[in-house]
Amino acid sequence: MRITETIRHPADPQRTFEMLTDHAYQVRRCERSGSLDQTVHVETAPDGTTTVTTQRHLPSDGIPDMAKGLVGPRLLVVETVRWGSPDADGEREGAMSLEMPGLPITFTGGIHLRRGSEPQVTDHVVDGDLEARVPLLGRRVEAMVAERMREVVQLEERVAREWLAGG
Repeated sequence: MRITETIRHPADPQRTFEMLTDHAYQVRRCERSGSLDQTVHVETAPDGTTTVTTQRHLPSDGIPDMAKGLVGPRLLVVETVRWGSPDADGEREGAMSLEMPGLPITFTGGIHLRRGSEPQVTDHVVDGDLEARVPLLGRRVEAMVAERMREVVQLEERVAREWLAGG
């Protein structure tokens, strides 16, 4: 299932990138997503590429009964974002993956920071493929996960706005 989500940040691409690669910001976004615990790693290479990896356990509340047996009381989500170097305008491209170890569900795609149509606005675009390799139920599971991803994106947009406003 193809998923494309866009967050509009009230900052230029460089400031947005600084936020997205800030350890404290990553911890905050994990906590606000309902994380029971989290581990955050931010690594920057000499060539300007940066990798942000978060691991968080989320409660399995709200997961349909058909999937609770697979998940248990907690769900581990591992997110990896590999940002490339900025272009001349400060825009960036990267790769993103979401995995849920032990579950046959993955998301792989691109992530982009682009100047918005207004000054001092950045479009943060995530575009990729969600795949649930579950016999007979794959499409249904993908639809449920996609809806949860949309909810998380909306929450993260609020967290980012608070962060950028100094809150």
